[in-house]
Amino acid sequence: MSEQQIPEIPQSETEPDTEPSPKPTKKKIPARGFNIVRVEKRVTATFSIMAKVFVIILIGIAAIFIARELSDDGYVITQINVPASFEEAGYTGPVVAKRISNQLNEIIRITRTAEVAQEYGSAADEADVTIDMVGLGVPVRSFIELIGNAIGINRKKKITADITTAGNQVILVLNISGETPERVEVPLDSNVEIPLKTLIAEASEGILKYTNDRVLYSYYSNIKRDGEKVISHAKYRLEKYKGDQKMEAKLYASLASGLIQLNRLEAAEQKIKQSLALDSTISFLYTTWARLFQTKGDYARAIVLEKKAYTLIPEGGPAFVYSTSLGNIGVLFSYSNQSDSALYYYRKALEWDDEDNNTYYNLSYEYLVTGDTARCLNEVERALALGFPTNLIPNDPDMAGLLNHPRMKELMLKYGE
Repeated sequence: MSEQQIPEIPQSETEPDTEPSPKPTKKKIPARGFNIVRVEKRVTATFSIMAKVFVIILIGIAAIFIARELSDDGYVITQINVPASFEEAGYTGPVVAKRISNQLNEIIRITRTAEVAQEYGSAADEADVTIDMVGLGVPVRSFIELIGNAIGINRKKKITADITTAGNQVILVLNISGETPERVEVPLDSNVEIPLKTLIAEASEGILKYTNDRVLYSYYSNIKRDGEKVISHAKYRLEKYKGDQKMEAKLYASLASGLIQLNRLEAAEQKIKQSLALDSTISFLYTTWARLFQTKGDYARAIVLEKKAYTLIPEGGPAFVYSTSLGNIGVLFSYSNQSDSALYYYRKALEWDDEDNNTYYNLSYEYLVTGDTARCLNEVERALALGFPTNLIPNDPDMAGLLNHPRMKELMLKYGE
């Protein structure tokens, strides 16, 4: 067995140095003081970051604004050309455009169709915004419109019109983006306001015909109550939506509605059958059918049909559709001399739409038959304030006894045209 050799250990690892190394001296750190250069650099860096963030925010806002402007599919009345006689009377193009815009929005308000209607404005409603770029004023909206046109997106749909005179006629030619021009003629009068008022009404209806045909039906049927116009409009829409079975079913019901207003009940019944053959699940169809039986005096059958109409309203539909159907049920119970049930359905209708002028007017009758004249007139005023047509009241036999009442006269004067 060989002995294991022990390796030699260097002396430096076993013994301390005879002379210990000197203790390291502590390095002096200079006291910190105010350094203007360092502060300036930090401030500059901070402002640089803030400037970049601000630019990013501005770009984001600009992108949102541009996207919103280009996606706005409302209508704007851009130009109305008027004859010199209109100008002299103060009815300039912008003034007439504004009046047409106001009339359109008023129709939407009184028909309670804002949830399904397009928006209308005049060029004066959206004055352009100008910003300074390299010393030049650049109109923002006009610039965005150029961008939209370049990429095939038209910002808003434009409406223009030309008003001229020829002989004893005032002629309006209405132009709507993508539609056939509409021509209207009315008699000239020394008072420009008279033909102008008719032109504004005709122009508004012409615009709605091509841009909001559903709203125009509601206007003809519920506000003007003009059976002939309801029928004419329904025929136009049948041609427009030809091949759309569900829409055609609705429009045959619209034809029936106009025929009922003209008391042509047999013809109306035929249109209802045509509608049923196309689609028997349409709420409006049963509302029209209920109106047919109401006109015949069969209120019990009409109530059954209107209740079915209510159940067929698509979930999430506009509030005014629910309100109208419930109000119709209330009317039918009122005709059936069931006032408590009528009041119940009127209140349910107002829960859906508390600006339903028709329901407030019908509610007034329930207070009239109970002898509460003051409350009756309160509801009449509420209905008129919300746009119920004053011209319908003198023709309502239920209100005949109140036409000479001082307050009714006052209301008719206040809210009449």
